[in-house]
Amino acid sequence: MTRRAADARSAETADTPLSDLLPGARAIITAVGADAACLDPGAPHGRLARRLHDLGLIPGRAITARRRAPLGDPTVFQVADYELCLRRHDAALVTVRVIDDAPDPAARAAGAAS
Repeated sequence: MTRRAADARSAETADTPLSDLLPGARAIITAVGADAACLDPGAPHGRLARRLHDLGLIPGRAITARRRAPLGDPTVFQVADYELCLRRHDAALVTVRVIDDAPDPAARAAGAAS
């Protein structure tokens, strides 16, 4: 495998903030907060990280970005069998691994316009 192919492959599997997920893209949640210590209510962002966890944002669970508000914030995500609307700042606390990018530019445009 060439270096360029290896770099492209590692970029595909790299963890990224949930806030960067484009409408139509699917991912697997890898972490909520920086680490398990963030779930402690006394830690920075601890209460928010705990709340996100309580809402079903659990490592290993699939999540799909459905649509984004016209100005880019907030975004609607599908988790399990329900939809959840998160502000960009809150979604940035969740780390995901993208498994399927948005299928095509039309899907991205539809998600951004909704």
